[in-house]
Amino acid sequence: MASTTKFRMRRGARARALAAVALAGVAALLAACSSATPGQSDAPSAPGAGSGDAPVAIEPETLASDRLFERVSADGVAVLWSEPGESLAVVVGGSGGGGGCIPQPDAAELVDGVVTVAFDPPDPAMMCTADFTLHGWTLGLPEPVDAEAPLDVQLTDLQEQPIDVQVGPDDVLTGPADPQPSLIDDPPGAIAPTPIPQEQLPAMDTVIPPGTLPQVAVKWLEPGASLAVMTIGSVVAPVCNATPVGAKVTGPGSIEVAFELPDGDMDCPADGGLYGWEFPLPERVPAALGVEVTVTGTMHDGREAVIALAPEDVLGQP
Repeated sequence: MASTTKFRMRRGARARALAAVALAGVAALLAACSSATPGQSDAPSAPGAGSGDAPVAIEPETLASDRLFERVSADGVAVLWSEPGESLAVVVGGSGGGGGCIPQPDAAELVDGVVTVAFDPPDPAMMCTADFTLHGWTLGLPEPVDAEAPLDVQLTDLQEQPIDVQVGPDDVLTGPADPQPSLIDDPPGAIAPTPIPQEQLPAMDTVIPPGTLPQVAVKWLEPGASLAVMTIGSVVAPVCNATPVGAKVTGPGSIEVAFELPDGDMDCPADGGLYGWEFPLPERVPAALGVEVTVTGTMHDGREAVIALAPEDVLGQP
């Protein structure tokens, strides 16, 4: 998938939905949405005989972990101890609306040392948002078990086939989680960008076709770890060009790259040359899900370049 570029005025609303694109194993179950608060669910099915307590929704702050997000992205679900030996945490991904937009777990059952959790499917009549959020529940076990031994868990009606997982002694949901680095309001530029040698840049017209505004292109250098950001600037008067500042991760599928324009009025020539910089990311992102890169500070009118970056969009050698 080739990268595409759109632009908008600074402080415009940013899409946060790219993270859900690659989760094909879960997407088939997420056809609908409700007005429920994210992270909360509709009333779960009443526990039956030999079942544990009714599932209790886990607060979104407790699920705010990059490692947990990547695990659910890869496997479609994560099962951990909530209280070792007494309760499990089951986490799935789906529409931020929650409720009827996502599968809902029934109470856990324990038979012959194996825990079984059945899910009720989403409501196909609901209209759902396309954003992606982790949803989790604490499921009490009907009786305590040995948390030092591996516990077999089977999840049914979540995908076409039952999902069998094993929960080990170290698989514990810790929380509330520390804030994600991307949610801390630090200025960008913790890792300084470095110039990409001219001989390693492609032909200018191949990455920034004539008429492109803002004149920005973004590729992966190392998917999930570093970006190549290219702009067009003056060759004879580089003092007129925007200065790269840094990159920060602003969400599971969102990166912001900052530039600064020179201050004051300057008489700049109209010549143009391609410049490129490597922007290391302060934290890795799951590139396989696709990301949205917003580049700021290259236009005097405040316009931003918003570029959808696919995992295969890697800067090749010219």
